[in-house]
Amino acid sequence: MPGSPAGTLNQVGFQELTVSSIAVGLTRPTGERPRHAYIGVSGGAIRWLAIAGDGPSSTRGAYVGAGGSIDWTSMDNDYAGLLDNVKFIKVGPNDASLEVSYFG
Repeated sequence: MPGSPAGTLNQVGFQELTVSSIAVGLTRPTGERPRHAYIGVSGGAIRWLAIAGDGPSSTRGAYVGAGGSIDWTSMDNDYAGLLDNVKFIKVGPNDASLEVSYFG
C-alpha cells in the first residue's frame, strides 16, 4: 500500500461469509486487491482449496475445524492470487461462518 512503512499490514476490508454445501470464494473489498488475510472459522468445520477452476469437497482440500483460523499474513509472501482462487466448503452437518480480515 503506498505510504505504508515496509513490514506494515493495513486492514483494507472485512467480510463475513457463510460456508455451506456449495463451494464459495472470497469477495475482495471494492477498489482493493489485498495481499494478505486472516480468517477465523466458527460454527462448523471447512475445507479449502485454491486451485483456479477447481474446488474443494467435504473430503478434499485443507481441513480447518470450528474455532480454527487461516493465517495468510506473512510479510514474506504475497497471497493475492490465493485470495482470488480460494474456495471453501463445509465439512459435516453444520454450516460454518468465516470472518475475513483483509490487509494491503
